[in-house]
Amino acid sequence: MEKPGKIYLADQRGLIENSSIRRYCTFNFESYFNEHRTAFENLFICNDDSIAAGKLNFYLAKQNSLHLFIPITGGIDIVAKNKEFSVETGQVQLLSLEKGEVLEISNPYQNDVVNYIHLGMLNDDFIFFKDQQFSFDFDKNPNKLIDIISGYKFPFKLSAGIFAGREAVIYNLLEKDNFFYAFVVDGAFEIEGRLMHGRDGLALWATENIEIEALSNNAIVVTLELFPLI
Repeated sequence: MEKPGKIYLADQRGLIENSSIRRYCTFNFESYFNEHRTAFENLFICNDDSIAAGKLNFYLAKQNSLHLFIPITGGIDIVAKNKEFSVETGQVQLLSLEKGEVLEISNPYQNDVVNYIHLGMLNDDFIFFKDQQFSFDFDKNPNKLIDIISGYKFPFKLSAGIFAGREAVIYNLLEKDNFFYAFVVDGAFEIEGRLMHGRDGLALWATENIEIEALSNNAIVVTLELFPLI
């Protein structure tokens, strides 16, 4: 029996574009709205952002929330709470924001576009989380999902992996009532019987494990296990 889920196709995402940024939104965000693109549990942002050379962009937190920034090409500089964070590929920046706080996100390169993934999760009770940076290394850990952020002190678990064609893994959820979201960065995968291509997303629930098989070489996937909202 196919496990319940929802696919978010890359070519059906919302597009917000100006001279500084090209942003593809999986869920409703700022000027983009689609009645079928509401948040998945506490995950309300999954943006695929590209910032032009030397340009910057701003984000205003409209609710207490946790944010993950994952550079795909190049790196970004983030100014938050009068602090500056530099994030490169192979790193993830976790930021905990209160409603009303503003982020400045900039491209430090003068000749190259940078691309990053921005994931945002509600933190309504505003449990304090320290702003932290995490590192991972695909080269040392091929064909497996690397646990990047995990542990019960966080309301989520972030993993990612790079795979050769026909390599497969089973993802076991920490708790059977948790929710699962996958975002394919590059290549093609079959995830629980669903064919997924680059920049597609997949939400799954009511399951304890997920089968993930790469269908192309150098296929990259990011996964997020979400704990239920209380």
